[in-house]
Amino acid sequence: MIDRDNKQNQSSKRLLTVSDRDIFVDVQKALLVGLITAKQIRADREDSLKEIKSLVSTAGSNPVIQQMRRVEKIDPKTFIGKGACSELVDMSKANDIDVVIFDCELSPGQQRNLRSLFECDVVDRTGLILDIFALHANSREARVQVELALAKYLKPRLAGIGRSLNQQGGGIGTRGPGEAKLETDLRLIEKQITRLQKSIRKIEKQRKIQSSSRKRNKVPMVSIVGYTNAGKSTLLKSLTGSDPYIANELFATVDALQRELILDDGDKKIIISDTVGFIQNLPTTLIESFKSTLEVAKDSDLLLHVVDSASAFPEKHIKTVHEILEQIETTSKEIIVFNKIDKIDPFTLASLKEKYPQALFVSAINKSGTEEILKKVSNFIYGELVIKKVTIAPSKLDFLVKNSEILSVANKGSELVVEIQLRENLISVLKSSNILVEEVK
Repeated sequence: MIDRDNKQNQSSKRLLTVSDRDIFVDVQKALLVGLITAKQIRADREDSLKEIKSLVSTAGSNPVIQQMRRVEKIDPKTFIGKGACSELVDMSKANDIDVVIFDCELSPGQQRNLRSLFECDVVDRTGLILDIFALHANSREARVQVELALAKYLKPRLAGIGRSLNQQGGGIGTRGPGEAKLETDLRLIEKQITRLQKSIRKIEKQRKIQSSSRKRNKVPMVSIVGYTNAGKSTLLKSLTGSDPYIANELFATVDALQRELILDDGDKKIIISDTVGFIQNLPTTLIESFKSTLEVAKDSDLLLHVVDSASAFPEKHIKTVHEILEQIETTSKEIIVFNKIDKIDPFTLASLKEKYPQALFVSAINKSGTEEILKKVSNFIYGELVIKKVTIAPSKLDFLVKNSEILSVANKGSELVVEIQLRENLISVLKSSNILVEEVK
């Protein structure tokens, strides 16, 4: 497991929305506010609040208080209404809270009003997720994508955060992609958005060139997708032996990673890509900014959809992933892979197998079930292993040796009758290349 350098360099990250009083706070104390609006189920909202708690911990802050509030009617000024707001403000001040996190999307006006009432920073779900992406973005591509999403998020929120944008510090809502700075001047931020969009278009063009080259060379692509913290990077490591950053935290992977995957005992090679994790209510600005990265999933021949089998709501996670894949118009076929089966009881495992009979069940960390994944990927990309008896010219035997398993060889005049085991999809290739004279029935 790799220690990430930028974990130790958070002080070099740029402040975004933090208030002046928090500049020198090492670890912010956070108040988490979960909200239940009309037609929402309490269990779902409690699960979402648990997710927010994990996000806050990933961001490096301490979630000291969690509160759930029912909102019958959304207040245009504070979202939660005067009474609930007053109660939470008293709680915040009594516990010397540094940042208040709302598990919803606040309007710029609501965020400014709440910041004024709480007298500390107030961050919504979108801001929190963007903050973590800023923390974990390492490659130039990811940093540009995160910065664009942050710029779009901050543009309508510039009023009221003023001079704190240009200061240095650490904490939720405070990070940006490295040295790049967002200016308070609206004209400058619009210029920055334009510049970043140009960079994104350049990245998209480079990806299209790479994709065209891969397709010309007929190199298959498989992408690993799934809900955040489902174990995608661990699975990538188990399948390829590569060493990506792995951590038990949400959005540990923001950068798209591509590795070579060996199939059929080294006879075939494909490209496998790890992608950014999905989460419910993933900010639209983030999906738009990361579209070039997510295009990898769209261009893939196959998706390995990894699901955390130990999650309390695996079906909801699957639904969220499918919804985001639909947003980026991905039509690639998928294999659902339930990971972390080492963390569930036999009854839960049997129940999942009954509900998802076509899925695979693995423990990536223990490398249990990974051989079955390789087999299923090979079968999908190259077809099932079949046994055929064919007639070939003797000069073509070497080619068959390299592309199939020879079971028997017999002479037939000036030709050879060969029994072979090979991938079904290769038969048409061998015929079109005039390797096989005819099949023997």
